[in-house]
Amino acid sequence: MEPVSLAFAYATITGLLADFISRRGQQDVLEVKDFTEYLRTHGHNEIVELIQRNTETTIGIKASLSEGRSELLARFSAIENLLAALSAGQGPLGELALTLLPKSTLSKQAVEILVAFERAGAGSALLNHTGEGVHLLFLDGTGTERFEPSEPRFFEADLDELVGNDLCSLSFNKNGAKLFQLTRRGARIARSVTDHA
Repeated sequence: MEPVSLAFAYATITGLLADFISRRGQQDVLEVKDFTEYLRTHGHNEIVELIQRNTETTIGIKASLSEGRSELLARFSAIENLLAALSAGQGPLGELALTLLPKSTLSKQAVEILVAFERAGAGSALLNHTGEGVHLLFLDGTGTERFEPSEPRFFEADLDELVGNDLCSLSFNKNGAKLFQLTRRGARIARSVTDHA
């Protein structure tokens, strides 16, 4: 199966699984057979065949259902937020994510920060306040030494947003200045954006 087909199958199954779970009561035990019956009832016979042909898919669905309704709904919410964040800067698809999930979509500047980390090959940066303004000073890497914000007014809010979405982590140096570290998730998003720019 081609990567686009795999992504579509994953998105379809995940979306249908979320719909199935959201329709179930708190007391219901969630089983694969109930999910496949739900799919048949709603005309998704091709998805049922895909699930039945692929043992790993069946095992993955069974493991997901065993987590319970509230845990799965929380995971779906996290996936939704990450998908919206990943869509930032992806042309019309990014704009669509912004209209559907405005609170989950990263700002343009937040994406620029991630891309700057990636282009600098940096893992950490110091938030540096000078007489000229504020910027990120990369402490490692081989590329650009600093990132100048395009929207200084929202710079620290965008950095907080990256930390809140687990795309960067935050610590402090001995002087109390903020240190930001790029996470693996942040690096993946930065690579995705730069690969499709």
